[in-house]
Amino acid sequence: MLVLKIIGILIAAFLVYLLIVKVNEYTIQKYRYQFFNMANFLISAVGYGLLYFGYKWYMNALEKNQDLLNGQILIGIGVILILAVIYYNIKNTSGTTGLAFSLIQAPIYSVLAVFSLLSR
Repeated sequence: MLVLKIIGILIAAFLVYLLIVKVNEYTIQKYRYQFFNMANFLISAVGYGLLYFGYKWYMNALEKNQDLLNGQILIGIGVILILAVIYYNIKNTSGTTGLAFSLIQAPIYSVLAVFSLLSR
């Protein structure tokens, strides 16, 4: 059963890779903009990291009746970074295309951010 799970994960990863390649081919051809790129990933990864650690900080402060603002600020900065990537995507493509592909990009980048953090 474990082998089937591993094969399923590998197939899913390959399908996500194909999706990324096709989206980039389309956006490069139509808008001269590479949708999935390292700069967007790094900004998104930092944003997701700030969301995670800000939430942990906020919940820890809430339990201990301490200052909640530190966690809230980190969460806010994380949200701003992720929204900045979405804005940049929409700015360089059309509104519909940018928003639709950003909804695909966000979960992919969040998973990749977790794996890149764990691999360090």
